[in-house]
Amino acid sequence: MKKDPRSAASAFVNLFPPQESSRPQYTQFRAEMDKEVILRHLHFTEQIFPHCAIMLCPVSHSTIKYMSPNCDSVIGQSHQLLEKLDLPDFFAMIHPDDLPAVTQCFEFIHGCEPYDPAAHRFTLYYRFKNQLGEYIYIKNENIAVKTDHDSYLYLILIESLEGQEKFHQVKLDIFKKIKTAFVKVHTYNPRQKHEITPRQNDIAHYIVKGFSNKEIADKLKVSVFTV
Repeated sequence: MKKDPRSAASAFVNLFPPQESSRPQYTQFRAEMDKEVILRHLHFTEQIFPHCAIMLCPVSHSTIKYMSPNCDSVIGQSHQLLEKLDLPDFFAMIHPDDLPAVTQCFEFIHGCEPYDPAAHRFTLYYRFKNQLGEYIYIKNENIAVKTDHDSYLYLILIESLEGQEKFHQVKLDIFKKIKTAFVKVHTYNPRQKHEITPRQNDIAHYIVKGFSNKEIADKLKVSVFTV
């Protein structure tokens, strides 16, 4: 499998097309651009998630780079250093054996479009390198917060899983907001071969819409086992 940080960076960028994109699903969920609003929400988020390192999506919010100061204690990396990295350099800090699977996870999320970002959360599990050159187990949660401007703040919450039960492979959990709580609706385990099939994209589309396995099977005319 190809272990190229640029592939992971490219897959990540594809989740956040340019603001001028004419595709309806993107113009409807445009990123918040008011710096004061962004910083206010960031500070509030830090209070809610003190155990997480918080990163402002560098693609959606390209004019402001932000990594919370607690990156040092949470993931063992200087937040000043992380803010200076471009995307390929950032993804180069992911364990090389995990990179292809992380790329597949981002491509899977991309295949779920269109979806309301504020009603869905995507959580990835992989290994990340700290300042000592050691790889730690982390949980990376991609969330979106709707602002008063009907725009969205795109955030990445990173939590260390050190001291907890270790996982043995990269995986992606998909959560959907049902009433007032986020409920896990699917777990995606990347394939060993670096590809996302059209059928997987079809299934992903129905998953985020909340369809059951049987309903998806009926719509795609396949067995529940295949789904």
